[in-house]
Amino acid sequence: MPFPPRPIDATLHGVTDYTVGTTLLTAFPRLAGISGTESARQIRTAGAFHAGYSTLTDYPLGLVRLIPYKVHLGLDALGALALAATPFVTGQWREGTRRWFPHVALCLFELSSLAMSDPTGAGDFHGDIDAVRRANMEDPHRKIYDGQPAVHPGSVYATAATP
Repeated sequence: MPFPPRPIDATLHGVTDYTVGTTLLTAFPRLAGISGTESARQIRTAGAFHAGYSTLTDYPLGLVRLIPYKVHLGLDALGALALAATPFVTGQWREGTRRWFPHVALCLFELSSLAMSDPTGAGDFHGDIDAVRRANMEDPHRKIYDGQPAVHPGSVYATAATP
C-alpha cells in the first residue's frame, strides 16, 4: 500500500525546524502560560537541542551537514516522544494540566510534521519548481517597473480607484 503524499521536502522541514526551535526558546513558554516553571525550562531545552542538531543536519538549511536527513527525522521522533514523557517522568503532571499539556501538544505537532515529511527529502510537489526558479532568477527591477504605468488612465481599474 503506497504512503499518502508527503508534501514537506527537506527545505521546508528545515524552515519548520528553525522556526519551531526559535519559538520554543523564546515565545512559547510565555504563550502557553508556563513562564518561569520547570516545564518552561524543559521546553526551552528541547527547542535548543532541536535547533542545534538542525544546524548539523545534511539538508539544504544545514550549516555543517554531519547528520543524515533520515537520522535527523529519527531524532525528531525520539525528541518528541521524550518531550511528551518528561512531565510524567518528573512528576510535574501532578501540578495540573498546564504542566503536561504543552509537552504533549508539541509532541503531537512534531509527529504530525514528521508524518508529512518525505524521508527522501524530495517532497511530493505538484507545481512547476523550474518555473519558480526561473522567475526567482529574473531581475527584480524588471518585475517592479518596466517603464509602463501599472494602471492606464481610462481603464476599469483607474476609474474604480478614483473617489
